[in-house]
Amino acid sequence: MADNVGMEESSTPPVVGSTDPCQSILPTVLHMIEDNTANFKNDDSEYGQRLHSGFVLLKENMDKVIELSESVRKEVHLYDFDAETPGNGFRSFNNIVQQAILSVFDLCKQICTGRDSLLFRKGHFVREVEAWGQTLASLVVLLEYIENMLLPRCEDGNLLSGISSSPNELMSMLNSVPQYSFYGRCLGFHYYPSLRKTLKYLNICLSAFSEVYYADGNSFMQRTKNTVMSSSRYVVDAELRSRRIVDVVQYSSVEFIKAFWSVAETDFMTQLPGIVGPSLAVQQVVIVPCEEQQVTKMDGTATVVVPPPHSHIEARPITCHLLSTQLREGMVGGKPGEKDHKGASVLPPSDCLLIHCHGGGFVTQSTKAQEVFLREWAVSVGVPILSIDYSLAPEAPYPRPLEEVLTVYCWVLNNMNLLGSTGSKIIMTGDSAGGNLIAGLTIKCLELGIRPADGLFFAYTPFVFELVPSPARLLAVMDPMLPLGFALRCLKAYAGVSSGQTSRVTSPGDITLPTLSSQTSRVSTNSEYTDAAIDNTPVSLNIPQTKSGVSDPQSDTESFVEVSESDVKEAEALVKSPSFLSDPGSDTLTTVSLTSEASKLEDSSIKNSNGSGNQKPREKEERSRRYVTEFLEKYVLDSRTDKQGRRVPILRTGSEESEQEDETVLFEAPSVGAGITAKLGRAKDAVVSGISAGLTSFGLKRKESVSSPTSPVKPPPATTAAKRPSLGQILMGKSPSRKNSRCSLMEEFSGVEIISDHYLSPLTAPKEILAKFPPCAILTVEYDFCLDDDVTMAKTLKSLGVPVTIDILERLPHGFLSLSLVSQEAHNGCKKAIECIKQLLSKEDTEQHVSGDAKS
Repeated sequence: MADNVGMEESSTPPVVGSTDPCQSILPTVLHMIEDNTANFKNDDSEYGQRLHSGFVLLKENMDKVIELSESVRKEVHLYDFDAETPGNGFRSFNNIVQQAILSVFDLCKQICTGRDSLLFRKGHFVREVEAWGQTLASLVVLLEYIENMLLPRCEDGNLLSGISSSPNELMSMLNSVPQYSFYGRCLGFHYYPSLRKTLKYLNICLSAFSEVYYADGNSFMQRTKNTVMSSSRYVVDAELRSRRIVDVVQYSSVEFIKAFWSVAETDFMTQLPGIVGPSLAVQQVVIVPCEEQQVTKMDGTATVVVPPPHSHIEARPITCHLLSTQLREGMVGGKPGEKDHKGASVLPPSDCLLIHCHGGGFVTQSTKAQEVFLREWAVSVGVPILSIDYSLAPEAPYPRPLEEVLTVYCWVLNNMNLLGSTGSKIIMTGDSAGGNLIAGLTIKCLELGIRPADGLFFAYTPFVFELVPSPARLLAVMDPMLPLGFALRCLKAYAGVSSGQTSRVTSPGDITLPTLSSQTSRVSTNSEYTDAAIDNTPVSLNIPQTKSGVSDPQSDTESFVEVSESDVKEAEALVKSPSFLSDPGSDTLTTVSLTSEASKLEDSSIKNSNGSGNQKPREKEERSRRYVTEFLEKYVLDSRTDKQGRRVPILRTGSEESEQEDETVLFEAPSVGAGITAKLGRAKDAVVSGISAGLTSFGLKRKESVSSPTSPVKPPPATTAAKRPSLGQILMGKSPSRKNSRCSLMEEFSGVEIISDHYLSPLTAPKEILAKFPPCAILTVEYDFCLDDDVTMAKTLKSLGVPVTIDILERLPHGFLSLSLVSQEAHNGCKKAIECIKQLLSKEDTEQHVSGDAKS
C-alpha cells in the first residue's frame, strides 16, 4: 500500500518553476553549433552548404533569444501569484526558450554523432536545422515585443495593465510573427512528448478537413480521392501542413471552427467514453423547461423571479446530463425493478452536488464530448454531476448561454431531490468557456441575493474578454489546440457587436414585481419574455425580483422532464408531445406532466415562427440517415425475430437482394432492458451515422420513409430535428458560400467591438461582489493563453480575502482534460482536477460563513 501511495504522488504533473536545466547545457549547445558550422563549411554539396547556412542562422538567433530571455527573466518573479506558485505569461516564454534550447541540443547531438556515417540523411537534417532557425527567429520577434512593449506597460505586477491598448495591435502582432515553423517540424516542442504525436495527428486532420470543407463541388468520388491524396501529403510534408494550417487559422470562419470540432460530436466519438471509461449507474438526460423560476433569497425576506431565457432565439428547453456512480433516493434515471435486476442498492441522497459547464469557446462542444473526463470525475468524487448543454454561438450569443445556466441553477435549487442530493453543498465546475459562465453566474447570484455555489472550480478559464495583448495571449500564436485566430473568432461570435450598437446588457435587477401568487400572473410574465425572444435586437439580462414574502414553490412535475437516455433528439421530441403521467407505484420518477405554460408557449412560438430556413438541412439529414439504413438493409444486414417477437439485426451471409425494394424500416427500436438486442440497436445507430458521412453526397432518390407503427416513440416533427448536422453534411455541403466566407482577421474585426460587461469579464466586477465569492480553485497550464487571466483573478480574490488556490501545470495544452485517454501526463492533470474538487468538497461550511461575516 505504501508503494502505491508513492506512485500516485509521483504521477501528479509538476508545476511551473522547476530548476532550469539549460544553464548547464547551454555552453555545450553553442559549442556543437560552432563545430557543425565549421564541419559543413567545406562541404561543396547543396545539402552541405544549406547545413552550413542553417547553423550560421541558428547561432545568430540563439544568441538573440538567450539575450532577450535573460532580460525578461529578471522580472518574471514580480508577476507570480506567490513564491510557492511561480507562473505567468512572461515566465512561460522563458520556459519555452528553455525547451527550444533542449530540442536544439538533441538535434545538434544527432548531427555531431552521425554526420560521418554513410547512412547520414543530409536532406532530413537540412530541413530540421532550417526549421529550428525559423522557430528561434519567431521567438526573437515575440521576445522583442514583450521586452519593448509589454514589460513597460505591466507595472506593479499587473499582467493586464495594458488593457486600454488598441484591439488592432493584437492582430497586427499576429500578422508580424512568422508562424509556419510552430506548426511544422517544431510542432508542440514545448509540450510533453506523449502529446506531440496526438497534436501532430490533430493538425493533419485539420489540414485534410479544410481541404474537404473548402473543396469545389465535384462528385463524391472525386472529392474523396482528392482528400486521400492531400491527407497523405500532409502526413509526410510538414512544411506543406504548416502553410495550410496558418492559412486556415488566418482566414477560416467561425462556421469552419464549429464544423471541425463537431467531429467530436459524432456517434462513435460520443460513445467511446462509455466503452473505455468507467461505468456509471446513472447516465440520464434531463430537460429543464424554458420557464420562469422563483427562488427564495438567502435572507428569506423575498422571492426572486427569474424570467426564462429569451435572448436572440426562441424559447426552448435546456438539455442537461446527470451522471452518477450510485443510484440514490429520488434520483431520476432509475427504472422500476432495475435494482432487483442488477442487484444494485439505492443509497441515501448525497449531501453534495457538482454542476458542470463545458468548454468549447462558446461555439462548440457539449457534455457528450467531455464525458471522457466527467465519468472519471463522477467515479473519483462519488457525488452526482449535472452538466449543462447551453446554447451555442453564433446562433445564441451572449447573454443567452448565461441566461440558460442561471435558469438551470435556479431549477436545481428548487429540485435537489430529483438529482439525488440534499443540496447541503453545491460545487460548480467549468473549463474554458464553462468557467467563464460559472463566474458570471456567481456574480449574478450575489447581486440578486440568491444562494451562490459553495465552491468554484475553474480550469484554464478566461476572465477578461478584451482584444488586447498580454504575454500569455501571445502564447496562442503557437498553440496547436486553440490557435489565436480561432480564439478571436470565437470571441467575436459570442460577444462581438457592430461599432456603435447598443450593448446587449444593462444593469441587472432593475425591475421589481410583486410576489406572484397565481398562475395567471406567471402566464402573463412568460408571455412578455416569449415575445422578446422573437426579436433579434440587443436584449438585457434583467432579473426582476420581489419585495414580499416567499411564494409557494413549484411542484416537481411542473419544472422538469426526464427522458430516455438513448438520444437527446427523442428527448426534445418528448417535451413537445402530449402529457405523460407518472406511475404512482414507481420508486423513481420516470415520466412527468408536461403541461407547464413554458411548454405551451414554446409550441406556439414554434408554430408561429417561419422555419423555412432550417427545414431543408434537417430534412436532408433525415433523408441521409434513411438512405444509409436502406443501404445496410439491402446489402449488408438482415434481421430475424427473436423469441420475444423483436427484430434482431444480423449480418447477411448470402448475396441475394431484398425482396421488398422500397422497404424503409430496418430496425425496430428495442424495448428498455433488451440486453444484447438493445446493444446491437445502439451499434446500428453508430454504424448508420458513420456511413452517412460518405453517402450523403450521392443524393439518392428514394421514397420518403415512415416510422413503423410499432415504434415506441413517434418520429420528431421537422422543427425538432437534430440540432447537430451529420458528418456528411459538414463535409459534403455546398462550397461556394464557404469560400466567400473566408476573410482575414483584420477584415473580420473591422467595425466590431467586444461587449464590455462584468458578467462577461468577471475581473471587472465590483470589488464588493468579488469579495463575496465562495472558495475557489483554479487549475491552468503554463502555455495557455488564459494563464494571465487566471493568475490575475487568483491574486485579486486573494487580496479580497477569498480562499483561493491556483495550480499551474507544466507542458500541457489548453483543453488537456479532453486528452486524458491519449496521454499519461494529461491523465495526471485530470487527477489534479479531481484533487482540487475534493478539496472544495471537504471545506467546512462554517469556514465559508466565518470568512463571509469577516468580509461583510
